[in-house]
Amino acid sequence: MKYFLKFFLLFVIITGSLFSQQNTVLKLGGKKNSIKELASDYKPSLQSGFNKEYQLKTRKTVTSYFGAGYSFMIFTNKYMSDAFPVLDTRNGSFLTNINLFFGFAIAKAVTLEFSPSILFTSNNRQVNYQFSQPFNSGTSYSDYGHTYTNGIIALPLVVNVRFFPLFKQKGFGRLFFIGGGAGASWIREENDVYFNNNPTSISVYSDYISGISTSQWAPVFRALAGFTGTGGQFGFGGEVSYNIIPLKQDMTQPFATRFAKDFNSVDLTLRFYFSL
Repeated sequence: MKYFLKFFLLFVIITGSLFSQQNTVLKLGGKKNSIKELASDYKPSLQSGFNKEYQLKTRKTVTSYFGAGYSFMIFTNKYMSDAFPVLDTRNGSFLTNINLFFGFAIAKAVTLEFSPSILFTSNNRQVNYQFSQPFNSGTSYSDYGHTYTNGIIALPLVVNVRFFPLFKQKGFGRLFFIGGGAGASWIREENDVYFNNNPTSISVYSDYISGISTSQWAPVFRALAGFTGTGGQFGFGGEVSYNIIPLKQDMTQPFATRFAKDFNSVDLTLRFYFSL
């Protein structure tokens, strides 16, 4: 009996130990299964989050910018440069050319830009004009006109296309561009004029007319090259452009824009950029 009790107690202890070990294994197995289930539950959300992040990084964006510039404008036609020099040393007046612009990228290396400008100046230079036929001033016919004041205003509107041939480079060369543009310009000139038959000077016998004007529309064609800003929120750049603007000639009127066959110019421009 004693041996039976000892054997029974030993059996209970061994069985309990095995049972407890089996329960522990099952618990661990349950934990492993729950971790796998949680991982499988989170897998779609993690994958969708990754896809969203990947889409944000690979999404193409359109770069746009705007700004303003100031141009030093040099007319290539003698009639225009005589009447409207870049700087009139007699009264310190400048040939002012202010341009605005708004542009955006249409390809990796190409931008399209809208650029309205305003050109204006006035001076008191004497400019002599010999008419192709006598001018009727109201009281007499005169062969010559001599301006006493000269004023001009022009409003060009041009669409420019800029191409960056070195855009793949990492250095300063990536900012270099070449391009061209086309558009139209309204041009108005107003003068005070003395009329007589003296080719070089104003005499006491001159007829005087104040504030006579002429205006016309003209096409604009442009070739340009330069560099842009650095691509940040704010930057500056510079460019050189050649503008081709043919004019309607009428050498019976005392205006530079009527005697000149064109309004062509070389522009040196400093531009300030603001990225959008």
